[in-house]
Amino acid sequence: MMLQQTQTGRVAPAYGTFLAKFPDVRTLAHAPAMEVIQAWRGLGYNRRAVDLQRSAQAIEHEYGGVVPSDLKALRALPGVGDYSASAVACFAYDRQVPVVDVNVRRVLSRAARASDELSLDETRRVAAEWLAPGEAYRWNQALMDVGAMICRIDKPLCAQCPLKATCEYRARGLNKGPRPERRPKQSPFEGSSRQKRGGIIDHLRDTAGEGVSLSVLAKVIHPNGHKDLTWLVELLEGLEREGLVEMTPGARRGSARGIVRLPG
Repeated sequence: MMLQQTQTGRVAPAYGTFLAKFPDVRTLAHAPAMEVIQAWRGLGYNRRAVDLQRSAQAIEHEYGGVVPSDLKALRALPGVGDYSASAVACFAYDRQVPVVDVNVRRVLSRAARASDELSLDETRRVAAEWLAPGEAYRWNQALMDVGAMICRIDKPLCAQCPLKATCEYRARGLNKGPRPERRPKQSPFEGSSRQKRGGIIDHLRDTAGEGVSLSVLAKVIHPNGHKDLTWLVELLEGLEREGLVEMTPGARRGSARGIVRLPG
């Protein structure tokens, strides 16, 4: 869950700290939401913290505190998609299923179809075809490592690749030519609603349970002043629906004195 759209370098130190605070499903399920969001500091995409706790609560109430091994049950948990469900099923329960992350997708796209990026559905078909019988645990991790260290986005180290003899991408010489320019998949972060949402949560972390008024929060996000608070209320309403903040009635009405805080 932490690794979704977040690099390993940021996740690694937070992972140990998070597990020390919430060592098992039950502890996480029963913790105040505020503490979970606080512990997620620095990881971004704060909704994942809420989803992770909601998943823990579902596991506690529906599965007796034991993480399910069934793919359908895993996918039904909040914030758990195909990758996370497959990773848990394979690496925790040795289920014989492919695990497709961005690195595996690149390896299979190139090796099997001489493409820089197959559609996700096609990649999953290839992943299922290529899955080594009875070796899913090692095979999936091997593909991830090949993608991370050898079959890199730029300047792949094809001479070192264990798939070089059968790789379609290398056979066609595509590894030697310039890669097609990729369109950015995300809009710019600077000045975006996503940046403002993250800034709001970071500021509320510093105030803990006390909360802040709309007027103070507006100055934090727009230091040069922004008298109309409608934009801020709209952002906060979205965060409240996601379970990331609580608003007093005054704040919902747009009162400058209305209070916003992390959920209790």
